[in-house]
Amino acid sequence: MKLHSTRRLHFRLALKQTMWFGVLVCLVAWGVYAFMERRIYDEVDEELQNGAIAVRSMLQVREDRVTWLNKQADAEVREQFEKLVRYYQILDAEGRVLEASGEFPALQRPISSVACESLQTGHLGWETFSSTGDRVRVLDFVVIGPQGRRYLMRIGASLADAEEDSHRLVVLILLLVPVIILVHGMICWLMAGAALRPLQQISAAARQITPGDLDRRLPVSSTGDELEQLSAALNTMISGFQKSFQRVNESISNLRHELNQPLTVLRAETEQALRGGDLRADARDVLSRQLEQVKRLGRTVSELLAVARNDSGGVQLQRETEDLGELVRAAVDGMRMTASEHNVMLSGNVQDKLIGQVDAGQIWRLLLNLIDNAIKFNRPNGRVDVMLKEQDGFAVISVIDTGCGMAPGEQANLFERGYRTASARRSGVQGSGLGLYFAHSIAEAHEGTIEVNSSPGEGTCVWVFLPLRSKVVDFPTALGARAGSIH
Repeated sequence: MKLHSTRRLHFRLALKQTMWFGVLVCLVAWGVYAFMERRIYDEVDEELQNGAIAVRSMLQVREDRVTWLNKQADAEVREQFEKLVRYYQILDAEGRVLEASGEFPALQRPISSVACESLQTGHLGWETFSSTGDRVRVLDFVVIGPQGRRYLMRIGASLADAEEDSHRLVVLILLLVPVIILVHGMICWLMAGAALRPLQQISAAARQITPGDLDRRLPVSSTGDELEQLSAALNTMISGFQKSFQRVNESISNLRHELNQPLTVLRAETEQALRGGDLRADARDVLSRQLEQVKRLGRTVSELLAVARNDSGGVQLQRETEDLGELVRAAVDGMRMTASEHNVMLSGNVQDKLIGQVDAGQIWRLLLNLIDNAIKFNRPNGRVDVMLKEQDGFAVISVIDTGCGMAPGEQANLFERGYRTASARRSGVQGSGLGLYFAHSIAEAHEGTIEVNSSPGEGTCVWVFLPLRSKVVDFPTALGARAGSIH
């Protein structure tokens, strides 16, 4: 499919799934980080509580003198104890410092409200503050001396290791989250492609179905899902279209017969009357004008019926191997009398042995429409040059006239049904505006295209590009590119 990736349903499905998953992953990552960070700092608090138990068992305070019993313990217990009480401070009931470690931050004056509350109530108190660039977690608890005298013991632990663990956790999450989202995005892309593949097959099959080929049907899977229901519904709709087109074609055939029969009779009787030798001049003039109007009406009926057939089933082709040069020569020769009647010189420059798979009748019709237009809308003593040559695998037919030309804004609508340029309307030449419409349809049915270049007062050049080696397709398509410029 020739669509930008950002506009494809495939891309949008994968993107939306990945975005929602990304939001979910970010929320989960945030929750994991919050939980793990809390767990890391809880371990520090737990370590301080264990230290408080150890301090209570190895501390004695008598008459405001502090005695440590850890010196009586073995070396391993002393080492562990000294690690636990790296930061400590002992205060009496009045808030005087009885003893403190050298590394304990000097933030005890004035004593904090948390410490005062712990001293008064005997409950544990928690504080966090900075010390020489290092954040410290402090536990306040009460130690009971002789005669029930209260002392406040404050021990602390550095948060450096906890903060480093928290930082590593952040880095790990920032690395894992994008990788997880990227992997999930790739999986979503593959899954969306697999889910949409049946829809792409339905779309490709639908593009093969044209008004002239309504016998085709879309593939119906046996999955029982929405795609099967869609295919079945579309096939039902195509069947309805086919029946409608069949009825239209039957009506067109009947209408053609009903219209052609009286017109044929009227034309024959008028021609027979004109061949009579005993007509007055005014009667002969009336019959001549009547005959012209009958012929015009016949052409109009034929064109309208052709439009109806084209709308109902497209241009039907019967391809055979033909010499395009012979077709073009025959068309030019067939239009010489018409050109002479309009005082226009008609010439042909045709490349020999240019063979292609075409419908000779339709190509003949295309050539007559183009040449007839070039003659009718030419100036007196004008020229029409018809050329045929091969270029890059295409048969290029050009019809160049010296007529009145047309404005650039009119060229875009030139091949629309019933469209007539301003100069054509002013010329007074009768026409239905269907000739170039049929020429465009015939070129398109041959997998070719038709282009025009014109300037007011400078004439018009029409190019028809027909591929000499027809692509093997089941429906007519228009070419998307041109084989160079034509001189």
